[in-house]
Amino acid sequence: MQNVVQRQGQAQNQRLNLAPQQIESLNLLAKSLPELRAEIFQEMARNPAIESVENVLEAPLGNADDQEYSQNEPDYPEDDYTPGLSSDESAAEKRQAFFDKQVEEESLQTHLLKQLPYSSIPQSDYEAAEVLIGNLNDDGYYVGSLADVQMSFGKTKEEIEQILNEIMQFDPVGCGAQTLRECLLVQVDLIENLQYRKMVTQMIDKMLPLIAAGKDKEVSKTLGITQEQYKKALGYLRTLNPRPGRLFPSEKDKVEYLNPEVRAVKLDGRWVPETDARSLPEIKISKSFKENLNSPRQDVREYTIEKINAAMALCESIKRRQRTIETIATEIFTRQQDFFDLGFKALKPLTESEVAKKAGVSVATVSRAVRDKYASTPRGIIELRRFFTSGVTTKDGVAFSQESVMAKLREIVSSEDSACPYSDESLAKKLKESGFPIARRTVAKYRDLLGIPPKSER
Repeated sequence: MQNVVQRQGQAQNQRLNLAPQQIESLNLLAKSLPELRAEIFQEMARNPAIESVENVLEAPLGNADDQEYSQNEPDYPEDDYTPGLSSDESAAEKRQAFFDKQVEEESLQTHLLKQLPYSSIPQSDYEAAEVLIGNLNDDGYYVGSLADVQMSFGKTKEEIEQILNEIMQFDPVGCGAQTLRECLLVQVDLIENLQYRKMVTQMIDKMLPLIAAGKDKEVSKTLGITQEQYKKALGYLRTLNPRPGRLFPSEKDKVEYLNPEVRAVKLDGRWVPETDARSLPEIKISKSFKENLNSPRQDVREYTIEKINAAMALCESIKRRQRTIETIATEIFTRQQDFFDLGFKALKPLTESEVAKKAGVSVATVSRAVRDKYASTPRGIIELRRFFTSGVTTKDGVAFSQESVMAKLREIVSSEDSACPYSDESLAKKLKESGFPIARRTVAKYRDLLGIPPKSER
């Protein structure tokens, strides 16, 4: 009996060292569905314990024994070494074919997160940085609430802004900016010519509206430079990217090939989420591989146990990932019931911090769970993070979501007379008449976010 206890204790220690096979649940949670599929196929290709099948995941490890295997701590062989194991070339080829067919397009968020370990951001701030990165839009701009992140992680405003400033230096430079001016200014250092770098900085800092309006003479006069110098400076300005996030697939592009992981269904008059794992490959232990547990060779038995435990750990991590997504989606759906019948204009102000508190998880967990995860709803396929929106609170204490205000603003602009477009002041009045009493500067901010040019350019 003592030997059995000792073997179990050593098995736990060994499993901690099986990083290639045992993927942490939080790492899986951060992956999109294509990334998760690629991860599973990769494990299938390198782990002979997983039976190669072409069915979808309906009953993971349904035929596997529920027992935990244990082993003494040996000198383990390399992953590609299978001592004395029965081989099935056909199954191996199928596994590799599955893997080869997977195309993993890296998202902007994934690309930025990979750069965290090489940045000057302290490891203690990685979770806050992850939440910030998770709130970038398709163009690479930060659209979340800094105050909410500040409160969630117990940081000062300056500390959160410093983390965001560091992210703006990542590749592509400028991601994390909150305004066009900020995005372009952080890219100015990419201009090698110091003389024109200074000119471009001045142009971005104070003259973008004049440049957009084509008032070249006024700009060059203000800068005190010739028209020829202005044209050259303008050429340098145009080398900067106003939408750095567009170097990666946009949400609209991803929707075309992503299967939603959550489906909105109506039960007893309320919308609830159901997670759907049918598009994932089935993870099933190979019966022929398990026969190696009866091998007279100790190294064969130990290798077999290692691979079976790795497969079971992966399956359990996937189940835990699905449960976490469903729990968080449930809290989101509970708060945003009106959306399913009325659309984005009915969204209520909601933050990741609020959902994290309700779901009993960290803010970083919520950020991972909603990033690149999609829900099939009566209003179309929607990324889960779009259900989060900052709010606008009036003097009377009435709160409106940013999405609802922007939806109404878009509607007003689309119906305006093109010969006499509304100014921001007029738009503010129109919004007030529609029940959204917000300031003119807020109108200008939302107009920019919607990509609607100012009155002079419409």
